[in-house]
Amino acid sequence: MSLNYGYEYKTEIINGIKMMSPPAYSNHNHVKTNIVHLFKTYLKNNICIPFGDGEKVVLPFQNEGDYVVPDFFVICDRSKNKRDGVYGVPDLVVEVLSPRTAKYDKGLKKDLYQFNGVKEYWIIEPNTKSIEVYLLKNNVFELNNYYTMQKEDQDEHDKQESLIISFHVNLFPEMIVNLEDVFEYVNLWEE
Repeated sequence: MSLNYGYEYKTEIINGIKMMSPPAYSNHNHVKTNIVHLFKTYLKNNICIPFGDGEKVVLPFQNEGDYVVPDFFVICDRSKNKRDGVYGVPDLVVEVLSPRTAKYDKGLKKDLYQFNGVKEYWIIEPNTKSIEVYLLKNNVFELNNYYTMQKEDQDEHDKQESLIISFHVNLFPEMIVNLEDVFEYVNLWEE
């Protein structure tokens, strides 16, 4: 008998292997909620649709029966949205790292998104308040930029001058994302 204490596990099937993730931590949830809010606000009355965690995505180049559940994604082709999930390649995918999923988000899932043609892929690390933005170029993800709210080995005066606190979303060039909005309510926990 398995005890889950009422927690819902996120289930994905990749390469025929069922992967289950336990409930996310506070920082993870804050970032996901903030990302959904930012994109939902920007995309209001737009053809593109933002999706928060929990939506099944069946990619074209996956094994039969496989699916992923990204932390966040956007589709601009509404015909991909079906009653039981999204069938096709999202235009933008965001994964928020947690200790149990970091390996998959940076490896297997990143490779799967790349192979299927996701145009823009973000990896967000709540504990370091950082975002890696990858763009698909010649069918390969290239690191477009790395954004963080904190810099190591600098005094406070230098930190304020060198930090990039906002950036444009490549898929939506008019959209500006402020790191403070992404990491609102996120705490850096002491060990």
